Amino acid sequence: MHLASLLLILTTASSARAAVVSFQVQVENIGPTGGVAITPVWVGFHSGNFDIYDSGSPAASFLESLAEDGNTAPISTAFGSGSGRVQATLATATPGPILPGQSVAQTFNLQDDGSNRYISYGTMVIPSNDFFVANANPTAFDLSTLVNGGAPLTITVGAPGTVNDAGTELDSGAGGFNTSAANGLFGLPGGQTGPNQGPLDSSNLVRAVTGDPFANFGTAVPSTFNFNNAAVYTGGGIARITITAVPEPSSGLLLTVGLAALTGFRRRRR
Repeated sequence: MHLASLLLILTTASSARAAVVSFQVQVENIGPTGGVAITPVWVGFHSGNFDIYDSGSPAASFLESLAEDGNTAPISTAFGSGSGRVQATLATATPGPILPGQSVAQTFNLQDDGSNRYISYGTMVIPSNDFFVANANPTAFDLSTLVNGGAPLTITVGAPGTVNDAGTELDSGAGGFNTSAANGLFGLPGGQTGPNQGPLDSSNLVRAVTGDPFANFGTAVPSTFNFNNAAVYTGGGIARITITAVPEPSSGLLLTVGLAALTGFRRRRR
C-alpha cells in the first residue's frame, strides 16, 4: 500500500470522527405507578438560539399547541431545519403518552461544528389542560463535553415546582378539568374531543405550578397525580432525559486499520 493511500485513509477517518458525532437520547417516565404521564417528547439540537418560553410572559402559539394538546407539529415548524438544526419527536411505538415505567430512545447523528451544541425539549403533562415541562434557557444543556468522552448528561424533568402552566386554558372549576386531554386514559370523566376546547385563562401568562396541581379541579383524583409531592415522586421528578455519546466503531476501526498499515509500511522501509 502506498504512503499516499494510507494518509488518505487516516485523513478520512479523522475527518469523519471530527465532523459527525452520535448521541442517544433516552426519555424515561420515572413517576410512581398511577402517576401522571407525558406526551411524546419534542427535542431539538441547535446553536443556543431557540427560546421555547419565558416565565411571566404569554405562551407562543407553538407552545400553546404543545401544552394543551401534546401537538409537536407547531414547535417543529417554528424550530425549522436552518443552520444545521436537528429535531425529532420521541414517542412510544403506539404512538402515545409515555406512562410511568415506560421509556423511549433515539440516536441522532449531529455535526460537530457548534450548530447542534445545545439540546432543548418540551412535553405536555397529562392529565391537564395546559401543563408542560420544557427548558426556558436555550443554553442550559451543553453537549460539547460529551464529544470528548464526558459522562452522560442527565436532565430531571418535572421536579417539584418546575412544571409550568401555559396560562392558555382554565385549569379548575366547571369546564376546566372536564376538557383536559387524555382523561379517558386515566379513567376520568369528560375529556376534549378536539384541540383547544377548554375555557380561556384570563391570566394568559406562563407560570410555575405550585402546591397540589389537582386540588381545585373539582374531581377526585389519586394522590399519585400530585407531581409536586417529593414523597410520592421519589425519583426527583416526572421523567428523566439522558443523553449519551455513542462511539462510532466504523471510523475507529478505519483509523486503527490505517495506523496498523502505516506501522507496517514504515517497518518494511527500514
